[in-house]
Amino acid sequence: MGGAFGKGFRAAWQNLPSILALQLAMALTVAAYYNWPTAAAVLSRYAAWQHGGGIPGAALATALAGGVLSEVSLVYIGDKGRWSRAHLENLAFKFALFFIAGAIVYEFYAWQAIWFGLGAAWSVLVPKILVDQFIYTVFWATPYYTLLTRWKALGYSAAKLWRDLDLEFVTERMLPILVTNWMFWFPGVSLIYAMPLVLQTPLFIFATAIWGLLLPAVARQESAEPAAPDLISPAPNLFAKPAE
Repeated sequence: MGGAFGKGFRAAWQNLPSILALQLAMALTVAAYYNWPTAAAVLSRYAAWQHGGGIPGAALATALAGGVLSEVSLVYIGDKGRWSRAHLENLAFKFALFFIAGAIVYEFYAWQAIWFGLGAAWSVLVPKILVDQFIYTVFWATPYYTLLTRWKALGYSAAKLWRDLDLEFVTERMLPILVTNWMFWFPGVSLIYAMPLVLQTPLFIFATAIWGLLLPAVARQESAEPAAPDLISPAPNLFAKPAE
């Protein structure tokens, strides 16, 4: 089980600069909304436009961020702009994966507002964060991402996936994704829930672009050994959320 935690940590570590940059941008967005009237007005207009698209709009925007933008980033940063059939397959798969996730997250945020209320008080934020990370993430988001990404890795074979479902699947595949999720999304959802409801989904979509990069990074750890002893040295504490 310790190896599973190591895989999750290494996946986040490999993308640490991007994660920290994104979380800083999210934090600045939240601070600007509450302290700069002009920013609040611009963000509110954008939120109204985004909210007008409803569930389909949120699903499409999430798919574009987590599926298209993340894969384009991998191609042009990691593979120097060289597209392949595998890249196109990954793009299509992640587009569908995040389209469904975006629709579910849109509704989940709405229900969180009904259950626990609105605003940025700790009495509102804490239960939302706990339900998000320890119920939604553990029982829905992590199984969702793990099962579907493994299904793809097995050539979209349901029979092979069924044979793969055992205790090792939980400890060696689900746990790394869960650990990476917590490292990335604990700070992320804390910032998201601090915003008004109409701005929560846009901020989530913003974060999903990085989460779309982290999922393949976790998969690459399945057969990889730690690159160097200092790979797991103390690092800044860091996040799809289920994937959301």
